[in-house]
Amino acid sequence: MSLHDRIPEPLRVGDEVVAITMENEVEVYPTSDYVLLEIAPGAGRINVGKIAATVHNLVKNDRRMVAIRGYGFKGVGLSVRVAHEIKKREKRFIYQMAFDTFDAADSEGKPHTSIQIVIMPPEDEKKNSS
Repeated sequence: MSLHDRIPEPLRVGDEVVAITMENEVEVYPTSDYVLLEIAPGAGRINVGKIAATVHNLVKNDRRMVAIRGYGFKGVGLSVRVAHEIKKREKRFIYQMAFDTFDAADSEGKPHTSIQIVIMPPEDEKKNSS
């Protein structure tokens, strides 16, 4: 099974334009299947290290899937910085990441190139041998 096949349906981005409905610079949406973190196109300074540590713990310790969506220039850059910090934390635990780009529009209809990075724990060996 490919990494993209493991992504839950609500996180699959296609050709449609995603509406940006955020009220804060960073929003977190936990679900039973994954945690979605969104970073706004006008985000200011955020604590990348703290966010990376939280995502690291969710993926490694809780074995949760985490999706980071960054909108616009700043959101994309900050999302990639978070993913980079997570990769730097790898020691014996190896993450699997799927990257997708998509188009989004804010409430005024302004288009934003965006990225989604889905970070997931490796599949269990038992599941692979079934």
